[in-house]
Amino acid sequence: MPDMKKVKALTSLLEERSGLDVREAVARSFFYLNSYELTTYRKEIDHLLETFGVEEEPTF
Repeated sequence: MPDMKKVKALTSLLEERSGLDVREAVARSFFYLNSYELTTYRKEIDHLLETFGVEEEPTF
């Protein structure tokens, strides 16, 4: 189960860094988060991807 405090922090980070709607920013999370953050927020990213019904865009 994701940590909802981390979900809120992740959402804020993605919106602030991307300037996008959170749904699109989550799908492109690897563009806006460093590798440490991707690891730290993995469960929360997966939770938001599932909640919004979007697939994470491939890095290539």
